[in-house]
Amino acid sequence: MKRFFKTLDKPVYKHILFWVIVFLFYTTSARERFDTTEEIVVTYAFHVLFQIMIAYSILYRIVPDYQKNKNVIQLILSVVFLFFFINLCYVTVRMFFLEIAYPHCYSAFLEKSGHLTFWQRMFDIKTIFLHLPLFYLQPLFFLVALRFYENQYKLSKIREQKKIVELKMLKHQLNPHFLFNTLNNLYTLSIEKSDKVPGIIEKLSDILDYILYGSDKKFVPIQKEIELIENYLALEQIRYEDRVLISFKNSINESSKIAPLLLLTFVENAFKHGVSQELEIATLKISLSSDKDTILFHVFNTKPVSNTEVSAKKKSIGLTNVEQQLALLYPNTHELTIEQNSTSFSVNLKLKKQ
Repeated sequence: MKRFFKTLDKPVYKHILFWVIVFLFYTTSARERFDTTEEIVVTYAFHVLFQIMIAYSILYRIVPDYQKNKNVIQLILSVVFLFFFINLCYVTVRMFFLEIAYPHCYSAFLEKSGHLTFWQRMFDIKTIFLHLPLFYLQPLFFLVALRFYENQYKLSKIREQKKIVELKMLKHQLNPHFLFNTLNNLYTLSIEKSDKVPGIIEKLSDILDYILYGSDKKFVPIQKEIELIENYLALEQIRYEDRVLISFKNSINESSKIAPLLLLTFVENAFKHGVSQELEIATLKISLSSDKDTILFHVFNTKPVSNTEVSAKKKSIGLTNVEQQLALLYPNTHELTIEQNSTSFSVNLKLKKQ
């Protein structure tokens, strides 16, 4: 069964199935006019054939030509020629085959208009511009609608794939930045032969395990992100010791979900542009809370006065990346506010719960 539906997914089989449905619709809804099944099948076989000729001539020849050269006159002439050609086929088949083979079906028409010659029928304006469009263009409208829906579906899939690729690129930019900072901490303490190195390696191992294997989903439990931040803060506290006062208040207990590695970027940024360049004691305050529908995240850090002009002119790679992630993952469902002055930098982030 799966193989059957997979086969139908190919464009050619979709079109065959569509025309089979059209043919069955006509043959099952017009039995009153015909005496035998043969009359129904033969008559509507020709009708559907003409509909196929019109539909694909317009879809795959006339419309593409117009899209290419934008020639309105050529478009009109092509449509008119097509209808005259189909009318020629229709009149020929009907007059020299159907009316002769099945006279009872066309008896009413023959009594009224049987005296008309071939060319009189050919140039019957009412038939060309009323009967033919009303009947023969019906399937075309459905094909156009189906094609539009299919194109929209493909476009949405392309956008989704593009979004996934962009997110992967952003994470690849983020992870090396984080690893560089952490490994630099480890390198510094290893030179000093600090007994804190084993603890750092353990914390780093937990962080790497999460980054490599736990953050590959679009959204993850927020508790995993909290553990990541706690491990990161523990590593930085070992590095800076008494040079930084760290406060992390977390009041989230429920099992909400959040985009991975999102909050950590703001914490990294606080250390990189605030704590690491502070000659005196730096302050870092982080709070994480939630209400009924929103996750609230706040980061505040002091910064040296000498860093004010540089920070105002140049935004970090991490913040640029996280803004792009927010736009992709939380379109119109997030609010990011960044404030800074000569001595401090703060971030307020509101996210809709997932």
